[in-house]
Amino acid sequence: MKNILLILTLIAINMIGYSQELPTEPANGYAFPIGSKFTIKLHPIDSTKFDYSIIEYEPFQEIIDTWENDSIFKENGQKGTIEFYFCLSTSGDSQEEKEKNMKVLLLMKNRTEYSLTYNSDIQTDENGEFKGTSNVGTFSGAKGTEMWPYMIHQIGLNDFKKME
Repeated sequence: MKNILLILTLIAINMIGYSQELPTEPANGYAFPIGSKFTIKLHPIDSTKFDYSIIEYEPFQEIIDTWENDSIFKENGQKGTIEFYFCLSTSGDSQEEKEKNMKVLLLMKNRTEYSLTYNSDIQTDENGEFKGTSNVGTFSGAKGTEMWPYMIHQIGLNDFKKME
């Protein structure tokens, strides 16, 4: 597992650091740094499993509202894709409340016909090891949110499968 995560990290660093041409080659997974906006396209391996390619990627440094963020997604995104924002968010009226309520979010909009499970691995220490974390999956046609109250430097997404 550690070797897979290392490979995911190296692929992501190469992709980001060297401005690799998009779309990327389909793979089981990639890792993304905090402050990323990316879109993936699924590639079936068999009747239930998928690799994916990254078809769009750009840095995203905005701090968004934790609860009021529906408008962040394009209204008419590309069918058959999943859009992601891996970023910081906050809520509250005062600066003090906003600092206290800072969170890391993974927002997604699933524009595929599939509800999916996947594995997510997070790096909480800069240059540290990746550790598995739970997620709720992603549902066809729906927006999803994963949230953490602590800093995550990178997230690896892999092993996409149809939900049973």
